[in-house]
Amino acid sequence: MRCSLIASLCLALALSAGCDKQGGSSSQATELRDGQPVAHGRPTPLYSPKFVIRGMAADGEHLYVSGLRFAQTKAGEPNPDDAPSGVIVKVPLLGMPEVIAEGAFVPMTTLRLIDDRLYWHERHDSPDGPGLRSLTLDGRSLDRISDLAGHSWVIRPDVVYFTRPDDEIDEGGFYELARGGNDKPKLVVRRRGVVRTLLADDSGEDLYWTTRARNDGTWAVYQWDGGKSGKERLRSDETFASLTVDGDDFLWVTWAEDDGEPLHSLYRRPIAGGDTQVLARKRGQPGFMEVFADERHVYLTTVRGGELRRLAKTGGELEVLGGSGDRNVASNRFNLFWLDDKQVYWMSK
Repeated sequence: MRCSLIASLCLALALSAGCDKQGGSSSQATELRDGQPVAHGRPTPLYSPKFVIRGMAADGEHLYVSGLRFAQTKAGEPNPDDAPSGVIVKVPLLGMPEVIAEGAFVPMTTLRLIDDRLYWHERHDSPDGPGLRSLTLDGRSLDRISDLAGHSWVIRPDVVYFTRPDDEIDEGGFYELARGGNDKPKLVVRRRGVVRTLLADDSGEDLYWTTRARNDGTWAVYQWDGGKSGKERLRSDETFASLTVDGDDFLWVTWAEDDGEPLHSLYRRPIAGGDTQVLARKRGQPGFMEVFADERHVYLTTVRGGELRRLAKTGGELEVLGGSGDRNVASNRFNLFWLDDKQVYWMSK
């Protein structure tokens, strides 16, 4: 009798475990979006700006946002007839936001945090004049680095490099400017094509730029030799959408066409040379746009806006980071930040 009861209990437990296992498997079925698996995150509202955000940067404790504040009509709508004022806000992850800069300036869409200073550039139509600016994180010390600057720059303690401004963008070369003196920007590598993007390696020592050849339309990446020329490191028949340095490798996104459809590709290759690895490809929209990486993942924004994509460096499929956004993205070691419908959100990586 006792043995029969024990056997019945064991059978019931086994059936129950089987049912639980089957139910768990069903509830964990992979969700797909645009043919890609979805990894759900938990976005949290962080900040609701009263101005138009143009750039964002983050450290371990704060998010920094730059933008334009427009005068409003009696109906509470932005008044396009009045000149906007620039604003930079320091937003703690816990606490009250603090305006650290506001006035007659027009920051462009890139805001970067380098060695405890914020950097941005202004165009020729800014009330403050064009050029590259730097501000301490408490907002007390502004440095007018240059009255000439384009949209892409590399910052070093003793020297800065920047692309040509808007009215010179279709000319060759980029500028070099020594810091802390009265030197004027010097144009370098003018014969190496139109410089679209400047970037440095993780050490900040090696300088690279992307260019599009005038004769055949191919794209290339050069490494500066410190003088009048540079060494070609990478060439592509596909249009470069973005490029970044990840350790000893290049990561880049290209746009092409395949059977009349847009084709977006993500590649990796050692800077020193070697085989090119195709990490991801996607036909149609939304296609890939910007690429950035951290210790564990490679992240992608999309052309039309939406959710971030990410790819584990250990391999696997490209996945959609559910609940995220890919506009004005900033990140620190542990978190992602983005703008969605006039609201800044953040989530853990």
